[in-house]
Amino acid sequence: MLKVAIKYCGGCNPGYDRVALADYIKNSLHGRAQFVALDSQGIDLVLAVEGCKTCCADLSSLAGKQIRFIASIEDAGSFLQDFIQVQRLKGSGGKV
Repeated sequence: MLKVAIKYCGGCNPGYDRVALADYIKNSLHGRAQFVALDSQGIDLVLAVEGCKTCCADLSSLAGKQIRFIASIEDAGSFLQDFIQVQRLKGSGGKV
């Protein structure tokens, strides 16, 4: 199962409720991804949940990790669609 960590920005200029959106993503991927702390071993993906398009969260400690930026509700929708599509391809034996 994919290990996913979430890194939030400081929230100085949020255009939406970042925590609620992250909870929505977690609920949508229940059973498909394991959400873990940022300091966990073996993280496959970091979701950088940003309050606006500035995307100012400090990600320097996450060098070398795959990072997906979520800076809007639309970004979250695109991420979920991409994630589910990749899972379908893996399940059908297709190459990812």
